[in-house]
This record gives sequence, structure tokens and C-alpha cells, in this order.
Amino acid sequence: MKRIPVIIPLLLLAAGLFATGEVEGQRPDKLVYLTPPWGAPSDEVVAVFEERSGIDLEVATVDIDTSRDRVLTATAGNTSPADVIFVSADTFAAFQSAGAIRALGDLAPAAMLDGLAGVDQFVLDGVLWAVPLYQQMVMIDYDTTSLDAVGLTAADIATWDDFEAAMLAMKERGLYEYPYAAGIRPWTWYLIALSSGSELFDSADDPVFDDPSDPGYAAFVRVTEWFEKGLISPERLSSANPHPSFWAGQAAFHQAWQGSLGLANDAERSKVAPNADYLLLPEQHFTWLLPAGLTVSAFTDFPQAAMELIEFFAGQDMQRFLFDANGLFPASTSVFQALGDAIDGFEAMNEQAEYIVTIPYDQPWYIEFEKQAEQLMLRAARGEQSPEDALVELAAFARALKAEYE
Repeated sequence: MKRIPVIIPLLLLAAGLFATGEVEGQRPDKLVYLTPPWGAPSDEVVAVFEERSGIDLEVATVDIDTSRDRVLTATAGNTSPADVIFVSADTFAAFQSAGAIRALGDLAPAAMLDGLAGVDQFVLDGVLWAVPLYQQMVMIDYDTTSLDAVGLTAADIATWDDFEAAMLAMKERGLYEYPYAAGIRPWTWYLIALSSGSELFDSADDPVFDDPSDPGYAAFVRVTEWFEKGLISPERLSSANPHPSFWAGQAAFHQAWQGSLGLANDAERSKVAPNADYLLLPEQHFTWLLPAGLTVSAFTDFPQAAMELIEFFAGQDMQRFLFDANGLFPASTSVFQALGDAIDGFEAMNEQAEYIVTIPYDQPWYIEFEKQAEQLMLRAARGEQSPEDALVELAAFARALKAEYE
């Protein structure tokens, strides 16, 4: 697995919005945008787009699994689920492989792309399939007062054993019932595995995490053990979303993202404010990226108008809204520059960004692997299967799944 640097370019966004009409002179009365809740615009942003473009915008907001299923079901019937589709790091390759989305090389203006960070993350075999909407590096943030209460500082958390010892001390003193706000899902596993030195997959995208000597093996077992020790809430068995419990002041540590301090230190939304800070990941520090993008349905009748919407969402109105409302780090470099001091924890993010590895999200089979990983993690947490057996089963599943796509 290749390690890649994170570079924040200092170019300015210069997209020319709403410049062209559709082929044969047709323009739609309405566009449909399919998105999970965190990618949805505000009513005010929608109104600005409608005024500037003369096109009504319908925002179809559904959870990410429903969005994925809707896209793939519509594609099987050669119909369009929406004109513009939100894609996550783990869905765009599956959508491309299924024929659900359109190549954007002839649609996306170079001036727009030059003003966005992370464009290469949505390129497959030299072809662009999505335009970045936001950047997201997976991190941990924490309540600094919780470490103070047990006589520790961030510098004392050098290993995952240190991390666990701090949580146990907090739990024993009655500070938190469940000190770690993290889901029983692959991301929790990846975070420990990568920062411990595992790459999970080798250069041929074959799994290595089932080798007991690989740090990814121990990381999977560790997540199960943390659940059994009561360091992660049993609520995570039915709801993977850990964020509200941290913002409610119910946890010391929180699996978070680049930009999350904008929410955690907002006193109107978080009881942790103003005491949240980022923790450099323990041991070898490595993490990964979970960007999101926008793409055009392969079956829309209005690809150029769909790109107009994507251009607008790459601009100031939508990019600033996503940062203010959801703490999502702007893909637009000009919006990033304009934020300046509004970016809480910028130095810590820069330090963490020096330690990035890739996960094979660009493989069309990966989305199925990740769903299987989550199910096996849940089974292990429920005591239905040992984590060691789950790892063996997951690696065999990954190898068989990869072979199906070769």
C-alpha cells in the first residue's frame, strides 16, 4: 500500500458557473440531488442556486446505505436515481464499475478542478469520475479536561496501551461509563491498525490482517476487547454513529475527522466546548482519507446542467455551509484560505496529515468487503464468534471477492 502526502494547494477557485445549456438547447426545469444528510445544502443555499440558474433543485436526503442501494437498483433498470449523486470514498468505484455514473472529463471545467483539493482521489485509470465536495482525514479528538482529571496529558498517550489505560482510569474513577465514542465498525479497526503499522492489504490488494504477526490482527481483537471491557457503549451495536455521545459530554475520546473541532468546540452544540482538541494518533500515527465527491448519473438527460450544480457546490456558498454546519473541511482552496483563523486545530491537523496511507477504495469490490467486515465485527462484539475466527473468515471473504472481479 503506497503512502501518500497530503498537499493543500494554494490555488484560487475560478469556476464559471451556469455558462452553457444542454445539448440541443434543452434545459431542465428541475434537477434532483441524491445525498446523505451531511452532504445536503441548506434551504438558503438551494435558493441561491435556483435564483442563479433558473432551475429548481430537489434534494433527496437519505442515509448512505439507502443512497447506495437506490443508485445500484436504478442502474440495473437503466434509469436515473438522480441527476447529481453524492459519492463517498467507498462507493464511487462501485458505481463506476456498475455503469451508474458518467465520466466527467468532457464536463468538468479545468478552472474548477484547479481550485479543488483531492481531485486525484476520484480518478480511475486516468479518468475523472467525481468532483471533490469535501476533504476528510480520520482523526481522534478528545476532552482535554478528561486527561487532566487522571493526571495525564496528550504526550502520555504514546501507544494504544496508553490510550486504553487512560480510558480504564477514567472509567474506574466514575468519570465516564463509556470513555470512547467509537462505532463497532471497520473505521474503528482501521484507525488502530493503520496507526500501529499495519497496511491491512499488500501492494496487490490482498489482505494481510489475518496474519497474527500483523498489527491489523491485534487491532481487530482490541476493538472487541474494548467493547467487552465497557469502554465502548453497547448502543454502538445498533447505531454506529458515535458523535452525539461525545458532544453530549458522555465520552473522553471520539473517533472524529478533520474539521470536527468546529462542532466539538461550539458551545451551542457541544458540552465539551471549549475543551476539545485533536490527539495525534498513537504509535506510528498513520491514518487515511475519507473524502466525498459529486458525480453525474450516467442516465440523466441533463449532464451539463448537472455539472452546473456541481460547480455551484464547489463554490463558496455550499463549501462554507458544509464547514459551518457539519465541520466538513472544504475542497475549495479559496474557501479554505478565506476561513483562516476559523479553522480550529489547524496545526494539529497539519501534523496528523504527515501520516497518511491509502485503503483500496478504488477497487469495485471494496464496498462489499467493508460491509462484511462490519457484520463480522458486530458478531464478535456480541460474542457470537471469536475475533480471531472472524479475521480468518473476513480474509477468506476478501480473497474470494477480489477473485470474482479479476
